[in-house]
Amino acid sequence: MRNLVAAMLVLIACAWGAESARAATVTGKMTIEQGRKTVAGVQLLAYPSSSPSLAGQAPIVSVPTKEDGQFSLDLPAGEYFFFARGAGLFSYYGRNPVTVAEDGLAAMNLALVAEQPPGTEVQPRVDTGVIGVARVEGKPLSGVIVYVYTDLNDRLKGMGIGMSAPTDERGMFEFPLPPGTYYLLARQRQSGGFAGPLRSGDYVGYYPANPLVVHEGEAVKIAIPMLEVPAKVDRLAARLFGQTSIQGRILDAKGQPVAGVWAILYGDPMMLNRPLYVSQPSGADGAFVLSFPHGGTYYLAARNQLGGTPQPGELYGRYAGSPDSSLQVAVGQAREGIDIVVEEMW
Repeated sequence: MRNLVAAMLVLIACAWGAESARAATVTGKMTIEQGRKTVAGVQLLAYPSSSPSLAGQAPIVSVPTKEDGQFSLDLPAGEYFFFARGAGLFSYYGRNPVTVAEDGLAAMNLALVAEQPPGTEVQPRVDTGVIGVARVEGKPLSGVIVYVYTDLNDRLKGMGIGMSAPTDERGMFEFPLPPGTYYLLARQRQSGGFAGPLRSGDYVGYYPANPLVVHEGEAVKIAIPMLEVPAKVDRLAARLFGQTSIQGRILDAKGQPVAGVWAILYGDPMMLNRPLYVSQPSGADGAFVLSFPHGGTYYLAARNQLGGTPQPGELYGRYAGSPDSSLQVAVGQAREGIDIVVEEMW
């Protein structure tokens, strides 16, 4: 019996040591006032992306920041939703969920907003649902669309189960919802679109009290604080979502560059499910960049409309460098010179 216990202790120690060897470190700072001021007393919170919910105590928590706003958190390599809370402030990291490699992740900047912003006194027109306001630094923001998700299966990406009409000049939104538990995210795109990656100058907001519970006969009044997407999102496109990337051009049938088209990366050859990653729209030179954390076999297409299957009149094309539009990318590799030809669908 004594030998069995000793053997078990050795196995546990070895397993713990192997897990520790795979630990990664995440570092960065907490700021307010558009990054001009650091904040003390705020903790970084990490939920593995496999978590069934983002409610309750986070499994991994950093020590509170000091006056310099700097934080450091050790955690196993993997994919996480990152938040920050403390000193009456809150942050939802805009790149969530984030893949943390074994070499860690540095220079994360979490912009903080009030955790309990003032709500709205407008009387709802719905019996059961949500009425709220979207604000930037206390001022209403129009043109915001609120997206509704019931769980984390889509990683809080895409259009969810529904979305609101754009907010009015008062920043107001309202929509009916059946009783249930929901996550609310708000996005305002300068392009006026409702899908695709956010760009510099767009706005994003996460309801700090998510998940929201709606009861029968209740119209919940909420406020969503919005943050502007920083300019570095455009500058760092080649490594924003990982150190692995695909770069190339979107071209027409004559070989001329096409602007305003998204390159789209899938994990399945049918390319019908929600894509893994979507580039920023191609520029005047047709250039696109897709960044992601893992190597593997991917399937590549391009289109000028997002959501649903390609429709007549839409520009669409698949990577023609292989019979099934697949390409192999090693982890950490930058595949360059990948062109996609798009044509109008009939």
